[in-house]
Amino acid sequence: MKYPPYNINKPKLFIKCPKCSESNIVKYGTRTTKHGKAQIYFCKKCNKRFSTSSIKFITHPPGIIFTAISTYNLGHNLEQTNRIINRRFKTHIPKSTLYSWLDRYKHICTFLPLRRKYAIDPKEIIQSKRSHHQQVYEYKYHKLKLNIAGKQFPDLKAYLTSLVSGPNINNKMFREGARCSDFPGKLNVTISRIKKTANNNATKMARFGLELTRTNHERHSSVESYFLINDSATIATEIPVYLTPKEANSFNIPIPRTLTGHIDILQVRSNKIHILDYKPDAESDKSALEQLTLYAFALCTRTDTSLNKITCAYFDENSFSQFRPANTEV
Repeated sequence: MKYPPYNINKPKLFIKCPKCSESNIVKYGTRTTKHGKAQIYFCKKCNKRFSTSSIKFITHPPGIIFTAISTYNLGHNLEQTNRIINRRFKTHIPKSTLYSWLDRYKHICTFLPLRRKYAIDPKEIIQSKRSHHQQVYEYKYHKLKLNIAGKQFPDLKAYLTSLVSGPNINNKMFREGARCSDFPGKLNVTISRIKKTANNNATKMARFGLELTRTNHERHSSVESYFLINDSATIATEIPVYLTPKEANSFNIPIPRTLTGHIDILQVRSNKIHILDYKPDAESDKSALEQLTLYAFALCTRTDTSLNKITCAYFDENSFSQFRPANTEV
């Protein structure tokens, strides 16, 4: 087998080969197109070279298109969006082209109908607060969508708004508590049948968000931000939750100290609260079921929500796995 003249010992990327679905991928240089440079990847198993652009047959780079859609959905009108994009990318995009993008991707960027229905202030629509919980987390919620969802789930709205406007959450508890993702035991999780989907709106949105990512370190924040701005159901991201030992006992989970975590994406749709966790290599993640179940227990405790109103899912740009958690035994 003949490998390309690049460093094949570079760290593996969280990308799957479109031919063999393997993740043993390395960067293989770039090629110059009329839109700029395109990253090329190489699969070390089947030797396929490929790029990862989410959309094809377009006349502008995906990053410009998806940045423009986000800018518009944040509350800027067409003229303002046009000026911002042209200034930022040093280009000239006609307003008619911008309008065609909004129409072309409205079935995926589902917030567009709400954006056109309500007056939105770009400076107020996203509320946020940073916390130092072992590392820096920036919690955000979408003011308009949370107000709409709050009519059905008022306690959820009260909790999410309190994280910004209320007293600071106990940072010491998050620094010293055990993380849900590193739960020290093994849960025998009782769940509904896992429903797996290869390509749905969440995976498409993830691909769009990743087009705005410059480094692997930014993958989570780019996907979360794109969901919060452009998806009609996403109301908040990086939501801090916790479960004390006393509270955990009601779910048959004996723990010596508080469990803490941050929910990547929180949605309200179809009369359910949906907890979504973006995993760069979702299908191979072995801890997702336990981690998301603990998130569900913590959220329903914090918001006084029935567990049967919560659905969980973990996903990446290629797959989406959904389940409903129930009581557990350790």
